[in-house]
Amino acid sequence: MFSLPPQASPEELLSMVRPLYPNGIFPLGSGWRIVFYILSGFVLAGFLFYNSPRMKRRREAFYVYDELRRCYFDNADISALSAGLSVLMRRVAMHRFGREKTADLQGTSWTAFLNQTGADLDETDRQLLENQAYAPSLRENDLKRGRHLLTSVRKWLEKNL
Repeated sequence: MFSLPPQASPEELLSMVRPLYPNGIFPLGSGWRIVFYILSGFVLAGFLFYNSPRMKRRREAFYVYDELRRCYFDNADISALSAGLSVLMRRVAMHRFGREKTADLQGTSWTAFLNQTGADLDETDRQLLENQAYAPSLRENDLKRGRHLLTSVRKWLEKNL
């Protein structure tokens, strides 16, 4: 049994008290280790998912889409927008559906394929992708045609990427 000295000062008494954990919070208890491993697993899974090839392709495609969108609203060039979106959609389609199915498609067969795969193209969008993509630069004052084409392409990209 431990006994206190009869005339101990407060400093002497404090010197006899040892902290429960001399290292602070370490070593961790087993419950905290489990929590730490689970959180580490979630962080690792998120990192791997973010850097997966599928997500990289998706980020790159939407980066190109955003650049085309920005250039269109800066310059109002509907031909450049149509050409850029057509190239972007063709690249995505060749990756997603295979080169054999999509490489030979042109004109109305290309827009029909896009409609089959989930694009919501109206008559103006089809005309822009079929003809205006290969025409000389055309600046327009009304951005309505380009906006609808941009929203249609974005929906198609979200479905197919």
